[in-house]
Amino acid sequence: MRLKYLPALIMLLAGAIISIIDIIHKVELFAALKRLLLVLVLFYILGLIAKALIEKALQERPMEKQDAEAEENMEETGQDPQKAEEEKKEKSSEKGNDIRKERLSENNSDLRKENKER
Repeated sequence: MRLKYLPALIMLLAGAIISIIDIIHKVELFAALKRLLLVLVLFYILGLIAKALIEKALQERPMEKQDAEAEENMEETGQDPQKAEEEKKEKSSEKGNDIRKERLSENNSDLRKENKER
């Protein structure tokens, strides 16, 4: 999400720099505006390319990390990484079910106590 504004930021920074240079060199208005338009378009395109490259690099890094973890898991357990992942999901769902059962039994016992008191 932070990369959303990268092309615009690069474009505006380049535009500000070229505007300052044109003012210092006292370039004519029409020539300065043409130059500014050209710089804005070019640097916006460069910003889009930079954004795409950064997003691609960030997406590849987690994939490499997952692959490395899967290989380590396979070496340790001798299991297929997909099977190991499925087992993790099953264990976590079993834990969740156990917790739900405990809460339900606690709620039921509380309700029974309330009914006995009445």
